[in-house]
Amino acid sequence: MRPKILLIDDEQDFVRLLAARLEARDFPVVMAFDASEGLRRVESESPSVVVLDVNLPDRSGLDVLREIKERWPLVQVVMLTGQSDVGTAVAGMKLGALDYLVKPVDIEPLSRAIERAGARRNDQVESLRMIETGKLAALGRLAEGVAHEINNPVNTMMQKAQWAGELLEEEEFVSCGSLPEIQAELEGIVRQARRCKDIVSKLMSLGGRIDPRATEFDPCQAVQMVLDQAGGRARNLGVTVSTFFEPGAVAVHLPRAEIEQVLTHLVDNALDAMAPCGGSLMVTVRRQDPSAVRIEVADTGPGVAPAIAERIFEPFFSTKDVGTGSGLGLAICHGIMKSLGGDVELVRDGRAGAVFAVSFPTIPAKG
Repeated sequence: MRPKILLIDDEQDFVRLLAARLEARDFPVVMAFDASEGLRRVESESPSVVVLDVNLPDRSGLDVLREIKERWPLVQVVMLTGQSDVGTAVAGMKLGALDYLVKPVDIEPLSRAIERAGARRNDQVESLRMIETGKLAALGRLAEGVAHEINNPVNTMMQKAQWAGELLEEEEFVSCGSLPEIQAELEGIVRQARRCKDIVSKLMSLGGRIDPRATEFDPCQAVQMVLDQAGGRARNLGVTVSTFFEPGAVAVHLPRAEIEQVLTHLVDNALDAMAPCGGSLMVTVRRQDPSAVRIEVADTGPGVAPAIAERIFEPFFSTKDVGTGSGLGLAICHGIMKSLGGDVELVRDGRAGAVFAVSFPTIPAKG
């Protein structure tokens, strides 16, 4: 996929001709004719490469380069200069520009410079993603230690509180006037201890360590819990959330934490896609056949371009800026579902936005 280019130059005829020639080579191109418009375009269009003229009417090209590198360090810059301004272009390279070309510029050297710039950006993005992955692994190890140090005393607290509650049921305590108050306090201790365990469980999930034990649960309840957790963010983004749960008992015997992790990734991705202007999120749960359940997460965002649809489950592949995604979310979802005998897929059915479906085996509900 060709890198997206922003051309910033006040010679409008030159810029339009250059844009047409680059578009003929399948480069996506946007244009700006002064520094102020150029910086606005960097912010709104998120180009991979900026082709920047040294001399602009409202601001020095070096000043623009400096601001780009401060605000958007992954954006690569190729400088354009006249013969008399080569020294300025060289100074630009010291500030982080990839290369400079002297006007009038030939399209082939410019294309090669842009390709090099796009490749360098990809290398930097991948390097940063690897760093983030290392941080995630470190967080997982930290979470394991925290879980051990916290869960042991919390379990002891719960056991002692429950044991004390059982003692209070003996006849000698029945006539105690403060018995209801004491029982309520013990129940409060147990409730808060369970909350601590829940927090630790979520921390382990964040670090990639989740409870692998299978339990029997209703997937509709798991969906509702994930949506309740995402409800505040959805409201802030102007996203309307709705559900459809097919009538009929559906039980699954799987690690609930893993299913919730997959659903959380899909819901978060859907909200990310609708973040600029809001939209609708629809989650459905239905029987796929007598032995499987299917959950669909549908949004009204921009959808997934066909050019990248085949890569979205690859590790480290992401369309998000570094710092907003590791490129591991869908890959983790795919690995989890395969390990559970299920699947996750991008659905192509003509609906607007993106629709992801997870399917996994069920067991008969207990009567």
